[in-house]
Amino acid sequence: MPTSISPSIAPSTSEPTFRARHLQEWLENVEREEDPWRAKFFAAIPEEMRREIESANRVGYLPVSYHVKLADILLEAFGETRAHEYYRRAFAASLRGPVLGPLFRTGTRLFGLTPASFLRWASKGWDSSFRNCGRLVGEVTSSTSGRLHYQDLPPVCTASDAWLDSAQGSAYGVLDMLETAGIVRLDKSRRAVGGFDLHLEWTERV
Repeated sequence: MPTSISPSIAPSTSEPTFRARHLQEWLENVEREEDPWRAKFFAAIPEEMRREIESANRVGYLPVSYHVKLADILLEAFGETRAHEYYRRAFAASLRGPVLGPLFRTGTRLFGLTPASFLRWASKGWDSSFRNCGRLVGEVTSSTSGRLHYQDLPPVCTASDAWLDSAQGSAYGVLDMLETAGIVRLDKSRRAVGGFDLHLEWTERV
């Protein structure tokens, strides 16, 4: 498949990678944020990395280290509270977007529109976005609770608190989109062995 990434910097077939379109959406989303946070974010991005993201084939993949780097930069530029709110908004929006939107709608038709249905199809969203980056396993533990287990992640991901924390904000974005009150707890105790967990609890609809 054609790509705008030069052969010298194209990721190898075994390198952990992330879909370029999501990275491009990240830059587009932050462009709409207020200053000084927007300006701080873009001032900290290495110029070469930004060029590679913006010029990449939308259906192609780039090193997952770029995804981690943007998370680190966002935390530094926005601070913890504002970064968390950003991920809530951005992931909810991505569920309506061109990559995750079709998967989300298919999952809704098959399983219904609930937090439990999200847990059941979450691995499909992960597999469409990441390559060679381990696995995501969703588990429904009751009518109002469940877990997301992230397994076999590359060290570049588990080394970043900003990247791990972003998953919690994204999970809250799911609850927001479903208009469901809930709590998401982040457990980093398995990061040394390449994993972490999100524990979700939500209010059962009547």
